[in-house]
Amino acid sequence: MARAYSDRPLTPGVVTIWYRAPELLLGTKQYTPAVDMWSAGLVLAELIHSEPCLTGETSIDQLSLILKLLGSPTLDDLSALSVMGCPDLIQWRRDALAFGRPDNLERRFLSASSVKTISMLRGLLTWHPQARWTASEALGRGKGKLPVRGEEWWMESPRAIEPELLPTYPEVRNGTSLKGLQHRGKDADVEVAQAGLGAPKSQAGTYVFDFEDERTVHRPSKRPRAR
Repeated sequence: MARAYSDRPLTPGVVTIWYRAPELLLGTKQYTPAVDMWSAGLVLAELIHSEPCLTGETSIDQLSLILKLLGSPTLDDLSALSVMGCPDLIQWRRDALAFGRPDNLERRFLSASSVKTISMLRGLLTWHPQARWTASEALGRGKGKLPVRGEEWWMESPRAIEPELLPTYPEVRNGTSLKGLQHRGKDADVEVAQAGLGAPKSQAGTYVFDFEDERTVHRPSKRPRAR
């Protein structure tokens, strides 16, 4: 959810269907930030295999894929969804819900990840909205068993990289290629300035970017002078 919410009816038609939580697929209008944690879990699953995890075309199709991945919901899970006022729950239970399905998270992801990654996925991808990890728990903040398990995942190798060390696109500034001066943190602008290739980023004017061919520089057209 991209904005603040309150305890009032909300539209269930939020989030792309591939990343939509079960309670949204079942039509509830009383949901919480737990729907975001579900989406985060599917993004993590997508990163592991470099492809979307659940690609249903309709709500029922998406629920069937969730069922194959997580196994059948327990009676407690169904009770929690019922309390949330999911209008499509009764029909889904009658027409499409299969009981006794096993959990396939480990079988699907363990070979490409780790036991701690599976633990993180289990915390984020649960039928029961109130049982999903919160953002603080997933980040390993706070006291208790769940934050500890979340922190263990973040401590795994490879560790998270500092934002300023992330790679950048090749850049052309003032007609000169800066391919040899890849951004390497806070000193990148200083290196550019010392090389005489323009002012630091904070002082520069118009940039010209070229993502197609390094030999081709697309220059901005000049505005004709007023007479």
